[in-house]
Amino acid sequence: MQQVALYGETMMLILHIWASFLGLALGALVLLGRKGTRLHQLLGGMWVSLMAASALSSFWLGGGVLPLVGHFGPIHLLSLWMLVSLTLALIAISKGQIRGHQRWMQGAYFGLVGAFIGTLMPGRWVSTQLGIW
Repeated sequence: MQQVALYGETMMLILHIWASFLGLALGALVLLGRKGTRLHQLLGGMWVSLMAASALSSFWLGGGVLPLVGHFGPIHLLSLWMLVSLTLALIAISKGQIRGHQRWMQGAYFGLVGAFIGTLMPGRWVSTQLGIW
């Protein structure tokens, strides 16, 4: 049974890493590209899906060095905030509130960038795998 749990956590880690790294690249393209086009809508929808997958998969992963409740740590608050931001951005655009949509999406992307920078800190798994520290 423990082997099944480890397999599930490994799959969630792989999903989380792929969704996050693809999200970093795709999000930059969406933010730098022309807004309102079909391409923007398509790539933006893909980015929202990647970020939802990244945030949701994080809940199966440990909280790192500062667990708060069970295996949940402060980083999971960022995942929760990402889901809130995506939801509010989609609500804003559905109501034609372009500026609100833009602000929520930019905030979500820069939150992703901040989370990525956090993974490069000493003792974090990504920094260890990349041989930074």
